[in-house]
Amino acid sequence: MIAFYALVFFASMLCVFAWSKLNRRIFGIDINKLSQPKISESTGIVLLIPLWLAIAYFETQAFNIDFIAFGLMVSAFALIGFLDDTKHKWKTKAMPWASRALMIAIVSLIFAWIFAPSIWWIIPIALFIAGLASFQNTFAGLNGWQGGSGFIIAIAVSILLAGSAFFQLSIVLAAIILGFLAWNYYPARVLEGDSGTLLIGSAIAGLLVMNASIELMAFSLLLYIPHVVDFFFLKLLTNKKDPSQQKQRPYKLLKSGKLAIPEYPDGRERLDFAKLVIKVFGPLREWQIVLVIWIVVAANAGFWLKVSGIL
Repeated sequence: MIAFYALVFFASMLCVFAWSKLNRRIFGIDINKLSQPKISESTGIVLLIPLWLAIAYFETQAFNIDFIAFGLMVSAFALIGFLDDTKHKWKTKAMPWASRALMIAIVSLIFAWIFAPSIWWIIPIALFIAGLASFQNTFAGLNGWQGGSGFIIAIAVSILLAGSAFFQLSIVLAAIILGFLAWNYYPARVLEGDSGTLLIGSAIAGLLVMNASIELMAFSLLLYIPHVVDFFFLKLLTNKKDPSQQKQRPYKLLKSGKLAIPEYPDGRERLDFAKLVIKVFGPLREWQIVLVIWIVVAANAGFWLKVSGIL
């Protein structure tokens, strides 16, 4: 199986590389670089290709409808993210935020209905799926931040699922994320977009839901403590009117290439997890900030896995 996982990794790398070369329209500006390069965006959508190839392989070994349901759910999340990524790229009217949220709710409810142990768990599980996807989507903004943290949590989830019917699929997910990260680490050649963040978050949630263990789902929330801190205790508390940080550049780019906390007209400080790192250590280069975040995410996951006796 090691050779199979390696093939999935290289397939992911190849798909991302092909997208970066063939995509001629969907680009983003890497605002945290002095050169302000244009980078191929919405790359997460092509990660569906290695995912479905892996699912197809598993289906040839032993048919499992759960894997197909998983692939459809993740594909729906990725496509919803892709619609959001491309809302300003085409001449069509952008889909309202409420419509996208409704689509996420419907997909989450359908998947929860299929796998919930009882009817009473459908709504909580749907909220779990949408919540993890949203946390993954907000815990991003710098080269490799989301991809690296997603890979770390995917590995932690693989450890949780060791011995289950979904362990191999969890390793496939980790391999796919790593293949993307090979092009997304600093300096990034591609950006994942919402299609990538929602794909990874929904896939991690889906694996845990299919395992049908409420205790394991509850435990997995501990892996997302850095994400919870980022959104609820930093963005919402210090920047409630603009938690997505779209009204002003989230970081100040110094002439040295380092990132600093920007100065705000009203004198009030707006924070996210990356700016918290800058507040503690002072201005840093982008890769240094991301490395600190990776260490925090890995340390948090390792701590809870160790305390629980799983490691």
